[in-house]
Amino acid sequence: MANLLVRGIDPTLKRQLAERARTHRRSLSDEAKALIRRGMTAQPREVGLGTQLFSMLPDEWRGDDLVFKAPRDTPEPAEFA
Repeated sequence: MANLLVRGIDPTLKRQLAERARTHRRSLSDEAKALIRRGMTAQPREVGLGTQLFSMLPDEWRGDDLVFKAPRDTPEPAEFA
């Protein structure tokens, strides 16, 4: 059986993995293997329509807030009294 060494694990992540292993009554190594196995066999999530449409836009058209700004030379709307 092959070995896998993972360096630079964040202490918080290691603690979470250890707690999860304790909950499932497994060793740290067995818990890590179970998570890797589950991740490798998981079906890809279906992407929503909004995400698909957003991914079709060029980077320069994308925005985090989805607010579109009007050009400065746009005339003011008419006032009706």
